[in-house]
Amino acid sequence: MQNFAGAEAALKTGVAGEKSGSHPKAAVKHKVIKAIFPYLCILPACACFATFQYFPFLRTLFLSLFLTDNEGNAKAFRGFKNYALIFTSHDYQQVLLNTFLFAGIVIVLSLIISFTTANLANIKGRAFRAFPILFTLPIAAAAGSFSLLFEKMFDPTMGIVNKFLHQDVRWFTDPNLALFTVAAITIWMMSGSNFLYLFAGLKNVPQELLESAEIDGANGLVKLFHIVIPCLSPMLFFVLITDIIAAFQSFTQVQIITQGGPGNATSVIVYSIYRDAFFNFRFGPAAAQSVFLFAIVLIITLIQFKNEKRMVHYE
Repeated sequence: MQNFAGAEAALKTGVAGEKSGSHPKAAVKHKVIKAIFPYLCILPACACFATFQYFPFLRTLFLSLFLTDNEGNAKAFRGFKNYALIFTSHDYQQVLLNTFLFAGIVIVLSLIISFTTANLANIKGRAFRAFPILFTLPIAAAAGSFSLLFEKMFDPTMGIVNKFLHQDVRWFTDPNLALFTVAAITIWMMSGSNFLYLFAGLKNVPQELLESAEIDGANGLVKLFHIVIPCLSPMLFFVLITDIIAAFQSFTQVQIITQGGPGNATSVIVYSIYRDAFFNFRFGPAAAQSVFLFAIVLIITLIQFKNEKRMVHYE
């Protein structure tokens, strides 16, 4: 009996030793799997980003330093000559001037008009109930569809605009007028989404603050600048950033309506990139313009975020 009890105790001790020896290995394996599992989950997304965003950007950066053939293959190193061409060529100087003028008009007027329409729609009353529907019409269709519509509306011979004005205005063929006409169309296209954001922001302005200000005798302008705009500043900040990006990337309306004409009067930088790359097969200058556009938008956005604390009130 004593021998049997001793053997049983020895067997239990051996089994316990095996378990205690294997437990640290299992724990380490579990920790490793737990540590790398989140990275395995995001690996497909990282692969997609690398394939469709980071690689094209690095490829564009690479091509901007080279002279290429008609298929986009790098042939001769040019250094920063493609970038210098942007500032020394008269055609590219005109493109830059058009781009900044176009973007400035679109950004400022789009924000002002959208803010005004959002405030009109926020007025209580039966007469203003249809305003939200009317002001969101620009997001009802794609930019290409509206570009074709406006092209017909502003046609100098058959367009409804000239018929209404009883004038023969060359909206898209007059070099002094074409860029402003395309800018006006772009403002209208962007106003729908801007209106939605600002209208939603106005609904979140605390009514008790407005009522208290009214009791204290504050007029409409005082309430606007001291209550409404500060409360709406986060949404205004967001809309301003998206408008800047959209304005500098405008392409569809230019490509459909004017093709950059007359002359270079409406050629903005994205259309210039498209024309250089896919019509003139000058991939080096096109890539340099793309990198330059990226840098401009990035710098403007960083400046905005640097001044965010001064511009935006979250409380």
